[in-house]
Amino acid sequence: MKETRGKKQDTRLFIVFLLMGFLGFSQTKGLVVDENNKPIPYVNIWIENGNIVTTTEENGHFSLEIKDQEKNLIFSALGFETKTIKATEAEKVVLKLVPIHLDEVVIKKNPVQQKKELGYYESGGFRYHMNYFVDGIYFNFSEEERESYPFIKELKFKTLSKNKNAVIRVYLVESNEDGSPSERILSEEIIVEVKKGNVKNVIDLSARKIAIPKNGFFIVFEKLKLEQNKYYEESTFKDENGNKTTRKWMSYEPDIPLVPIKEAVGWHKRIDNKWQKSTITTIQNPNSFGNILMKKYHNKYLVPSVNITIGN
Repeated sequence: MKETRGKKQDTRLFIVFLLMGFLGFSQTKGLVVDENNKPIPYVNIWIENGNIVTTTEENGHFSLEIKDQEKNLIFSALGFETKTIKATEAEKVVLKLVPIHLDEVVIKKNPVQQKKELGYYESGGFRYHMNYFVDGIYFNFSEEERESYPFIKELKFKTLSKNKNAVIRVYLVESNEDGSPSERILSEEIIVEVKKGNVKNVIDLSARKIAIPKNGFFIVFEKLKLEQNKYYEESTFKDENGNKTTRKWMSYEPDIPLVPIKEAVGWHKRIDNKWQKSTITTIQNPNSFGNILMKKYHNKYLVPSVNITIGN
């Protein structure tokens, strides 16, 4: 009997601590709209000085659990001004539209269609988790190349997904004079629905007539924290005492495999919606048998597996 009471008491204590943990967090729900009161889908929401926490759904609505309601939230959407407000004031957020930047292009008549493909695409590859939800890769061209191949024709990139209908956002931005990604976008966003598995994705940009800027540009990939992108899985194993333990976790799909290169052309957003230049990846004991598959990443920069085709 004493043992039974003890178990009941332990259960009550566990429930109390569990409730206390839940009570520490409050749910924030809201809606993000433009100046015409039209919902804005796929707005990334960050905690100030922290990571991205959620993304608005197609109807512009969002919900998140936040411990400190006095924290600031950063709302970031392609083609809109970034806005920072307190969580307590996020019931309805209005974002102002920013126009797309387009350079004037002089088109020279050329009877011969020319195109050129370049980049870092690999048909293989696997997930290399860096906890980045926004990745950018820089492309630059000589004046001669821009004259011969003035337009961006096609993007090809690899995705790995455990879901059938995961989506990812892709867009292009100009480069600042210091080589960092700018806020000047070259085209509207492209929401790509990817297939399950290891897939090659091709986006035809020919009809958009996107001219290559003088200072080059970035291809940006954004993972979105949407319900349809969530993937739940679990595994059962024996702990050190021989007891069966089940571990459950959730990931956001899809991933773009990162490939190792020698050039410092990658940037990412990890904290506070701010761009940071990627650094060299180092692997401990790269020559060990356990790291045989990771050795290729040692002392390299990691960028998304992507190629670009330019043409006239």
